[in-house]
Amino acid sequence: MRATRSEQAVRTSAVAFALVARSLGEDPDPLRDPAHVVALRSALTAHDDPRLRALASDVTVAFLPAADLAGRWVRWFDLGRVPPYEGSNVAVTAGGITPRLADVAGFYRAFGMNVVGNRPDHLVAELEFMALVLVHEADALASGDGDRAEVVGDAARAFLRDHLGGWVDAWASRVAAVPELEPWAPHARVAAALVAAEAAARNVIPTRTDAVLVGDAGVATDDEPLLACGDETV
Repeated sequence: MRATRSEQAVRTSAVAFALVARSLGEDPDPLRDPAHVVALRSALTAHDDPRLRALASDVTVAFLPAADLAGRWVRWFDLGRVPPYEGSNVAVTAGGITPRLADVAGFYRAFGMNVVGNRPDHLVAELEFMALVLVHEADALASGDGDRAEVVGDAARAFLRDHLGGWVDAWASRVAAVPELEPWAPHARVAAALVAAEAAARNVIPTRTDAVLVGDAGVATDDEPLLACGDETV
């Protein structure tokens, strides 16, 4: 039996997904922006899941310089130690990650979304897609279009089951295990809890595979200085 939710509850989730996606992106400014942090905390406080309300107080402003945050993001996320990609956080099948990427991109195309300059399975893209789908669902509920709401809800359930729900918690755990990633850790926990709450509200059990750690992919060793944007090597 499918769970039913109010238009306001769905819209609140959409806002939370969109805001936490910004928190986990390459741009460090949202982490340092009090207005962004307040908006995310407000969305969590207004959420219908008590687990998310409890996490609201963990989201605080990062006071590190932007260059420091940008360097850490490159070192850990961009260069592959804690890659924010679905295909890097699930077991690779005989067909590789290409079918998985194609399926993710197919969801996006169905809602007019396209990822430019990155892989479609990036965490930020997947969180933004959930926000987009939930906005469509909330709009359908607000207009009384039950058929459209059901179609969009089916897409949300399928995406949570086959993609986002199966790996984000493992990735969030990896973020929490790295002291240098502490500024992102509360936001990663929020992303994982938000996905879990959305899945539970829709009676979805995500499809899981054994998460695997990739190699360091040439990342600097731990005793080397952090890279910051604008740094040059000679």
